[in-house]
Amino acid sequence: MIFKKKKILTIDELNAYRVAYGSPLKRKELFLSLLIPFGVAFFYTFILFYNLWLPLIAGVLAMIYSYAYIVPQQVKRVYENNAFREKNNFVNNMTQILTNNEKTVLQALKTVADRANGEFKEDLLKLQAKIVDGNNQDIQDSFQWLASKYESDVIFSLYVEQLTTLVIEGRHNIETLKDIKTYHNEIKKRQEKFFIQKQQKEWEFKFMCKVGLLLIGTITISFGFSQFIEVYAHNPIGWVASIIYLLMIAKTYNTFLNRMGDDSIMEVQV
Repeated sequence: MIFKKKKILTIDELNAYRVAYGSPLKRKELFLSLLIPFGVAFFYTFILFYNLWLPLIAGVLAMIYSYAYIVPQQVKRVYENNAFREKNNFVNNMTQILTNNEKTVLQALKTVADRANGEFKEDLLKLQAKIVDGNNQDIQDSFQWLASKYESDVIFSLYVEQLTTLVIEGRHNIETLKDIKTYHNEIKKRQEKFFIQKQQKEWEFKFMCKVGLLLIGTITISFGFSQFIEVYAHNPIGWVASIIYLLMIAKTYNTFLNRMGDDSIMEVQV
């Protein structure tokens, strides 16, 4: 799987994952991904300090954070969601074809590969090329390669192991395949439910940030701009309070993103 090593990815590396199941990262898309965090950080900091250099620093840091963490996380989630959908289609289509006892795994694999998309389609084509004239060891190694590539999806790996047994030993236990297919479809349902829950949490976090802005605006208006700037924004006590507040928001946002980006649990639980 990708993104195992935490590092700052280059544009070319991000594009490599984007084109696996779609189009490259467009300049406008990347620009907005950097501009929006800059604008939010700049505005939030400005209404607390009412100067330019601190908001500019905060905005630049937000841009760096977005490029190093937010954008790769978004690319990662799209990549893994597309890969999961392709694997789920593979499991369902293979099982459906193999219910016909006259169909072999190789015949089913060829049919399903034609229906697949993106990087997963390329993986299936490579698998076919490796096993078409291979001996038992070649077949086992080839299926193991596919299972290892998507090892975080435990149910899919189990399904691939069953296919290996069918090819090598010639046993046609369709009921086992159907059971695994049912498990994988259940994971898909839980995934969809989990995404809805995440959207709700995202809405709640944005609402919390808006409430914070509203509170700052209310305090500013109640004091009056001149009084607020003199008593709070340009006062050492206000600096300390604002820095602590911004650090708390940054920490909360980072924790929020970590939870939003962790989709792997959906693929390993049954």
